Amino acid sequence: MAVIALTCRHSHQEEVSHIQDAYVKAVEQGGGLPVVLPPSLSPAASVDILSRVDGLFLSGGSDLSPYFFGKQPHPRLGEVEALRDEQEIALVKVALELGLPILGICRGMQVINAALGGTIIQHIDEDRASAIQHTQNAPGWYRQHQVKIVPGTMLAATLGTGEIGVNSFHHQVVDQVAPGLTISATSSDGLVEAFERWEPWILGVQWHPERMIVRYPEFLGLFELFCNRCKENSCSNNEEE
Repeated sequence: MAVIALTCRHSHQEEVSHIQDAYVKAVEQGGGLPVVLPPSLSPAASVDILSRVDGLFLSGGSDLSPYFFGKQPHPRLGEVEALRDEQEIALVKVALELGLPILGICRGMQVINAALGGTIIQHIDEDRASAIQHTQNAPGWYRQHQVKIVPGTMLAATLGTGEIGVNSFHHQVVDQVAPGLTISATSSDGLVEAFERWEPWILGVQWHPERMIVRYPEFLGLFELFCNRCKENSCSNNEEE
């Protein structure tokens, strides 16, 4: 099984790192072995661990600091996990150098975009007047809105073309997509809901498929896709050695 480095949340007030079980279960059910990297671990140590794993999974969480995409803080900017920001930006850059597959969910997708030179909308409601509701008041498995999947993408090969209902828990979103990334899904208001790249392998989705797996098992396919790619990458590297 592929060993997956999994990032998690951090509270600077309580000095506690934590992660929702759904992420861990999704990786295991997808065919991987998750290893959680707490943000209290130094960026240098976190990066060193990447040479011992087969893939990087950036989980969801609080707002990404606008420092990392060249903006000043918006008045509606929420909690910033400073240690996590530093850790994850460093992890993405080194993972790309190592050729490790990267999966990003919600905040994780935004981190990937910022690390590669893209930008983030800091508060959807004020920056996009025509936007639909992207922060739902409903159970985590609830299909809040539809996203349109772009034909011919990895996402389409996994979830099918056309539209699919997803959950939604964010007020920040990808704005300018970083060079090299291809948009693979959008919401009805035109916001980016997923992007990808084949080599080095990257997949980012703005919704939370890990919370939907029990009711909608098709979303497990995203984690199987990622873990299988990590296995292939590991096997290829072992053959070269």
